[in-house]
Amino acid sequence: MNLLVIGNGGREHALALKLLKSKCVQKVYCAPGNSGMAQTGIFCVDIESTNFEALIAFAKDHAIAWTIVGPELPLFEGIVDAFEAEGLKIFGPSQSASRLEGSKSFAKHLMKKYHIPTAAFENYFELEEALDSLKNREYPIVIKADGPAAGKGVTIAGNEEEAKEALRDIFTQEKYGHQEKVVIEEYLEGPEFSFFSLVYKGQVLHLPTAQDHKRAYEGDKGPNTGGMGAYAPVPFVDEALKQEVIDQIVQKTLDAMVLEGCSYQGILYTGLMLTADGPKVIEFNCRFGDPETQILLPLLSDQLAESITQLLAGEKASLPLVEGQASFGVVLAAKGYPESPLKDLEIPKSFLEGSNEVSVLSYALREEEGKFYSEGGRIAMVVSMQEDLAQARQVVYDYLAIHPISHTFYRQDIAHQALESKEVNDD
Repeated sequence: MNLLVIGNGGREHALALKLLKSKCVQKVYCAPGNSGMAQTGIFCVDIESTNFEALIAFAKDHAIAWTIVGPELPLFEGIVDAFEAEGLKIFGPSQSASRLEGSKSFAKHLMKKYHIPTAAFENYFELEEALDSLKNREYPIVIKADGPAAGKGVTIAGNEEEAKEALRDIFTQEKYGHQEKVVIEEYLEGPEFSFFSLVYKGQVLHLPTAQDHKRAYEGDKGPNTGGMGAYAPVPFVDEALKQEVIDQIVQKTLDAMVLEGCSYQGILYTGLMLTADGPKVIEFNCRFGDPETQILLPLLSDQLAESITQLLAGEKASLPLVEGQASFGVVLAAKGYPESPLKDLEIPKSFLEGSNEVSVLSYALREEEGKFYSEGGRIAMVVSMQEDLAQARQVVYDYLAIHPISHTFYRQDIAHQALESKEVNDD
């Protein structure tokens, strides 16, 4: 069968490659894709991810069995509704259900109504109202743009001045596009982790846990980014905690969505913090996370396409995992990322080719006369799966060390929390 992946980044590259490994898949198309993908057997299609009419025509013309969506924007704009209206199979939430990610206030009110553990919060629709609320607060606090912000609309404000600046960035400067409201939350403390589930008409399949690193620089310093690296599985999440997340958070959320009249289908990302009071929800995403996808998919068997096909057909589905392995990845970014990244950096083909132990998954790259150039802030993610986390980490950092690229940077402390806790436990 032929499959279509919507998107053009490292997440979509990883997803397309994983689907291509399935014995039942002939071709995987990616719209729009990027030049790095095209080097690895993916057929890139020059159609933007929000051009639904052209995507639907392509799916019909190329006998696409089903489509899966990588980025959030097409989901927010109703790509699933549009495909289903034309009788096409697509794996993802409806426009209504995607509010779980598209509106922070929708998600927070849902959790409050159905007693799903999360941080205390308030919504504000005007700058002055929000500024007035800052008086007599205990800091730090968390300020979130309500609507889509490409994963960057969150500020942890350590004092009132930082909070004021964050609010002005949202309402006045429109740093994250036009936003009609903000959510101000209590600050939660504890380690973060991510949990992914595949959901379709009553069936729910769960992936291993993962942890990503959002801040740009070592020591979790600097601005929030789309993600600078990740690893899986997370050692501090045992089976009891995982089951608690499934029972008290994931399933309760899915049940709540049914009761609200917007049943959820597709990929559900649950971003969590393990607090002293147990796991609490930081956020939901309605698609695979980036960069977690790149390190999670190697931990699945090469039957992901079969699993999603079974779900879409209403058949009993399973999601076989690779046991006894750890997966680790680091993002290479252009200097200046995330605020003002350098563009048009030449990326050597030898770097993109990877090795027997390393996969290199490309973000937005273009090819000109056999050479590759960067078009965005994040350039590529280097990933390895080994028997343990320390080994996978070493393989990735060794690969980056022998392939230096001018005017780029990467964090050298990804997975530091996991390795530090292991050292303490070993002692």
